[in-house]
Amino acid sequence: MKSRMAQLFPMIRFGMVGLVNTGVDYIIFMLLAWAGVPVALSQIISYSCGTANSYILNSKWTFNKQPEPDTHKRQLPRFIVINLIVLGLTSLLLQMLHSGTELPLAACKLIATAAGMIINYIGSRYWVFGSPPRKESESL
Repeated sequence: MKSRMAQLFPMIRFGMVGLVNTGVDYIIFMLLAWAGVPVALSQIISYSCGTANSYILNSKWTFNKQPEPDTHKRQLPRFIVINLIVLGLTSLLLQMLHSGTELPLAACKLIATAAGMIINYIGSRYWVFGSPPRKESESL
């Protein structure tokens, strides 16, 4: 029972951080779009703001482990890569939804964000903030 709860806590925390990040991203996106900034540029700026918040909160709270001295040297490049992938996919999806449907821009943004959260969680949980590879001497 404890192991199931231990596995569930990071997912719950990730969801809570995701809600905050989504709020940051969404509010900035809508303000930029309202100000007349093109959709693609608004997406890049707002997603980047949410991503910066995400790294700080997820590394310190969601996937908090006793950091090794070089932890951030390993995590930060991976975090950037996974978020660039998610940014590309969500930008493409947002653009397709916005130009190919009659949905309001706000709804298109929410759909793209939800799709990105799934990829982001998997990448963050297992690749970015997952356990570092074991050294041969540790596995013996």
